[in-house]
Formats: sequence, C-alpha cells, structure tokens
Amino acid sequence: MANAEADSRIDRLMDAVELVKSDHRREAINILRELIREDNDFEDAWLWMSVAVESLDQSSICLDNVLRVNPGNFNAASALHRIRSPEMEMEKRRGRIRIYRDLAFGLLWLLVVILLYTLLFTFLGAAH
Repeated sequence: MANAEADSRIDRLMDAVELVKSDHRREAINILRELIREDNDFEDAWLWMSVAVESLDQSSICLDNVLRVNPGNFNAASALHRIRSPEMEMEKRRGRIRIYRDLAFGLLWLLVVILLYTLLFTFLGAAH
C-alpha cells in the first residue's frame, strides 16, 4: 500500500512538472500544494513550487523549505543565493550610506558647536 501511495505522489509530481514546463502554473500550483499538504517535507514538491509561483518572495520561501528538509540541496541553495544576492548588495549599499549620513550628521554638530563657542568667545572678548 505504501508503494502505491509513493507511486501516486510521484505521478502527481510529474504531472505538476509537466504543467510548469507547459506554462500552466495555476494547475501545477494546485497539485503541488496538495502534495505539500500531504507531506510538508516533500523536497521535490517544494523545489518545483519555487519554480511555479509568481514572485521571488514566494520562491524564496519555497527554497527555504527545500533547505529546511535538505540543507545540502545545492540547487536550492544556489537559486536562493541568486534571488537574494541583489537584496544583499542593496543592504550593503544602505549600510555604507548610513555610515556617511551619520558621519556627516556628526560633523555638522561639531561645526555647530565650534561656531557657538566661537561666537561666545567673540562676544565675551568684545564685552571686556
């Protein structure tokens, strides 16, 4: 009985793969969701779901699940890196911009303090 269930799951997965390849993603997603609902650790279903979904955020979640099930899945890790690398690069740029902003803000306050002391000593010197 267990072999019949496994064969049925594989057949449905292959049906979903064919639907993805023929750009019938909605139908493929329905089959893949059902397979994942039956077995949340179905690595191949998660992997193909990452291809079938429409957004990179959804793909990222699916690939995270593939790696949860099998941390050694090179294809999932590679795809996730390609999805997230522009985001990581943007975060690096934001970090550099924050450093420059904070440095400029600190220098501005230093300039204000120097000007205030200069004005204070100028008026104190003029008062004597």
